[in-house]
Amino acid sequence: MHLRSNTVSRTPALLVLVASSLALACTVGEGGGGSFGDGGNHNSGGDTDTETGGETDGDTEGETEATPDAPDDGKEFVEEAKKEFPTYLDLHEKVITRTCTPFPNVCHNNKEYPDLRTPQAMLGMLGSPCNLDVEDPLNTYNGCEPVGDVVRFTNGGNNGWQTRVAYVTFATDPMGVVNSAVLYLADPVPAAMLDPMMPESIEVVRTTEGGSMLTVGAVNGAITYAGGQTAIQVTGYSSLGAEVHALIEEDLRIGDPNRDGVFGADGERLLELKAGDPWGSYLLQRLQGNVPGSPMPLANQPLSAAEVVAIACWIEGTAAPGGDSPYAEIDYDGCDYAAEFGEPDPDSGATFSGHVVPIFEARCATAGCHGELAPAAGLDLTRERARDNLIEVPSTQNPDIPLVTPGNPTNSYLMTKLTGDGFAGQRMPLGAAPLSQDELDVVRLWISYGAPDD
Repeated sequence: MHLRSNTVSRTPALLVLVASSLALACTVGEGGGGSFGDGGNHNSGGDTDTETGGETDGDTEGETEATPDAPDDGKEFVEEAKKEFPTYLDLHEKVITRTCTPFPNVCHNNKEYPDLRTPQAMLGMLGSPCNLDVEDPLNTYNGCEPVGDVVRFTNGGNNGWQTRVAYVTFATDPMGVVNSAVLYLADPVPAAMLDPMMPESIEVVRTTEGGSMLTVGAVNGAITYAGGQTAIQVTGYSSLGAEVHALIEEDLRIGDPNRDGVFGADGERLLELKAGDPWGSYLLQRLQGNVPGSPMPLANQPLSAAEVVAIACWIEGTAAPGGDSPYAEIDYDGCDYAAEFGEPDPDSGATFSGHVVPIFEARCATAGCHGELAPAAGLDLTRERARDNLIEVPSTQNPDIPLVTPGNPTNSYLMTKLTGDGFAGQRMPLGAAPLSQDELDVVRLWISYGAPDD
């Protein structure tokens, strides 16, 4: 498998969904929303910049100490990963425990989904759905939406016609008992009822893992609708009995829980951990900040470039024989993610010289800001110097976070300043319109690919 060819088609779609959807890596008190299964928001805060150019280190002349050249590719981060995390157990002990499960019964240590407290528990997430514990279905990330059931008409004017269930709404009586249900469908019912006074029947069909179709229930003589509409009413609901109630309220699988018209399972469906596929693994994408929700982890140090490589290569290796063992060695030499980490891809839509630099030149490297002459905070973002001044260079305002961590936008202070989710100061560019979502997506994608130099 050539990873780059997959990421080119998949990752831009992920970032478009970010724009449209949506340690403590967990809910803290009320209004938290930090688990790997939620779609919560991250609130920014911090001090206020007083300098026109944003970050400042107190050097009003704009002079800075010379910074070492940024790496030309991601090989040094791969070598660091090899040294620090040779096995899955090393990875879990040094990274997962530190970031996600530091304390018993807190966060993802036997408290929030997914449970990552032990190597075996994390391995149990392979093939598991993501957003499984989301409290409000409207917060479900499109890439985590399940494969919905199919409704098939079994009599009447649309006998044999079928489509998928998008979502269901209920009405309750004053005692809180459900007395009405409406099923919303992916497609409009093509024809009107044969007899408006005679409710019709449907069966609910589910696609099994083997690809066969299984009937999981039926609603007989209780379906009414109008032709050309996507909603069908379950009439006389309270009198239909426990079997129908269980089917509609508990068993029915809906395919568009966030109700945005997108059936996420039709595309590149994410799983919590997808064997052999780092880009299809929600947990890693959440840690990198490539999907909606609070950046993970919230209170512990985010992942370094080497840690991103280690997790990605472990996920990629879980599809190989023995790769899903707690004692598996991580095969960095055979890892496509590692081989292509930091390597430029002209077809990515997020190359440094062709896409990122033009954004910097138009929005950042201007006179009085981060241009060549007396750059604000000493940060020169002109074409020749930008990358060397960003990669693994500590932020002035928050020295624990590099301006750019290859492979991890969440651990890149540049992104926090551009998005307004910074830990200090104001959103950049100061005194001008924020970067568009498309511009942010380009910078984020470039960092996700390992901030390659092309």
